[in-house]
Amino acid sequence: MLFPFKNIRKGQYELIKDVEKALELKINLIANAPSGIGKTAATLCPSLEYALLNNKTIFFLTPKHSQHKIVIDTLRRIKEKFRIDFNAVDIIGKKWLCPVSGIELLSNQDFNEYCSTMKKNEKCIFYNNTRERGDLSESASKVVESILSEKPLHAEEIKHLCKGFCPYEIAIEVAKESCVIVCDYYHIFSLIREKLLSRINKYIEDSIIIVDEAHNLPDRIRNILSFRLSNITLKNAEKEARRFGFDELVENVSFINEALENIRRKRNLKEFFIEKEELIKEIETIDEYHKIIEELEIAAEQVREERKRSFLGSIARFLYYWQGSDEGYARIFRIEEDENREKLFINYICLDPTILSKDIQDAHSIILISGTLNPTEMYRDILGFSKETLCRSYVSSFPPENRLNLFIPDITTEYKNRNEENFRRISNYLVRICSSLKGNIAIFFPSYDFRDKIYLMLKDSFKDRIIFLEIQNSSKEEKMKMLNSFMKTKNALLLGIQGGSFSEGIDFFGGILKCVVIVGLSLSKPDLETKSLINYYDKKFGKGREYGYIYPAIRRALQAAGRCIRSEEDRAVVIFMDKRFLWKNYRIALPIEMEFKITKEPEIYIKKFFKDFETSS
Repeated sequence: MLFPFKNIRKGQYELIKDVEKALELKINLIANAPSGIGKTAATLCPSLEYALLNNKTIFFLTPKHSQHKIVIDTLRRIKEKFRIDFNAVDIIGKKWLCPVSGIELLSNQDFNEYCSTMKKNEKCIFYNNTRERGDLSESASKVVESILSEKPLHAEEIKHLCKGFCPYEIAIEVAKESCVIVCDYYHIFSLIREKLLSRINKYIEDSIIIVDEAHNLPDRIRNILSFRLSNITLKNAEKEARRFGFDELVENVSFINEALENIRRKRNLKEFFIEKEELIKEIETIDEYHKIIEELEIAAEQVREERKRSFLGSIARFLYYWQGSDEGYARIFRIEEDENREKLFINYICLDPTILSKDIQDAHSIILISGTLNPTEMYRDILGFSKETLCRSYVSSFPPENRLNLFIPDITTEYKNRNEENFRRISNYLVRICSSLKGNIAIFFPSYDFRDKIYLMLKDSFKDRIIFLEIQNSSKEEKMKMLNSFMKTKNALLLGIQGGSFSEGIDFFGGILKCVVIVGLSLSKPDLETKSLINYYDKKFGKGREYGYIYPAIRRALQAAGRCIRSEEDRAVVIFMDKRFLWKNYRIALPIEMEFKITKEPEIYIKKFFKDFETSS
């Protein structure tokens, strides 16, 4: 067995065996594997062994650049220990590989359109140095040969070696010679998949696809296939058209904006469903629908050469996709207020991730892994996997005695109970909890508004704790700065949001967190999108409320709860504050092996837990 580490844990061994079984039977595996089980090595090692023996290609998909590094490091260890000759490549999003300054400010869609325009017009010096009439240049070929002669490299290392060249194009050439390709979800679960596979001479039926943090996959696919247009974009596009001298488009864009206002005036509602033809008919009073899209895109190409992004192009993109199918989609008009001004949004929202995921069912095997894939059957259903799919859950290898799970039964964050008395009860519990232990504590709330109400009650109660507030829409740099400050501060208190920046994808290593409190359930706002998703899943599976509402909220809570125990040495308390966690239809989404105590006196258990730990130490 190709396994570069000294010890194989029980759960890890079971996962390895299930991966081997899935590969041998050419079926899929959905693996609910908690932190500490060693998911990367347990899925990658048997897959690599099988791929080398059977001429298959592994696509290891992960949303985090840090996880890309872990995979590449694991491949290096395998190659060094077993002296096996194989190639691997790390491909992150094209935007993050691009050496052009300023592109990091673009959205992925804006960047892709800018990149296509620059290549088409032969104005990208990096691409021109790399390709000559489509073929790899002689100097670029030497860079590729140099990378292939190295041990597997991280994407940033590849970018460093590609001075003067397009790192993405170089990575594509390396991928042609590689049996392991570490990449993002977007490379396989999007409309670019066929183009990518064609370019690197790979076939979906000869592919083993491993998806890390797979609990994100359904929503990620839905987001990829969803599109929106706002009156803000239209106003910016009108300014853009005027600046570049597209006089006719100024009038057309202004008319489209007026069309949104006309649709809005017909209903006195904050949000409502809209038919496809209603928008198309409004626009066709100007000109033919397809002609308008074409004119917008032609103008957008000129804009991108100077400004990299184009609002005219954003309109063209939306109008193009708006013509799509009604099946598996919801069309919703929404009005939002921001800083005393109204924003109008028209949305084409994907409800069904199988629109994309069904197209990869021809893969040799698909392996989904995450610590919160429970219930596994839900992911099998909503991603369109066959009934033969292996659905497995594994027990954490971390000592269960290192985590105390408490449930407080007389608290709820249901909307009908969001009143002063309930906020005060929650606040009092939090004061008692925080006063009963030393060390850093993270409290995750269902929303920013809910958090802020509790914060006003809490802020004067902790003179010995510095309070950190998660800031909505903060930049990546701001988040990291706050995280580093929190990690360096003793007895700090983090007030975050379930499903926010600090409840998922962040590792609080070194036992820095002594307690995590989950206040309530982060149920999706009961708007038309949520109702559409519930109705769609109810029609398709008879489990709309569970699949579209309850289970996603439980998953967000469990992701937040998992921030504290990141190694075998960590010891912490996790507290769930909402009676609904104990309801049968909610409990089914909790880990089967989770042991917990129900109490209205959490401080007694907390003090005993840490006292027993000190005694045993």
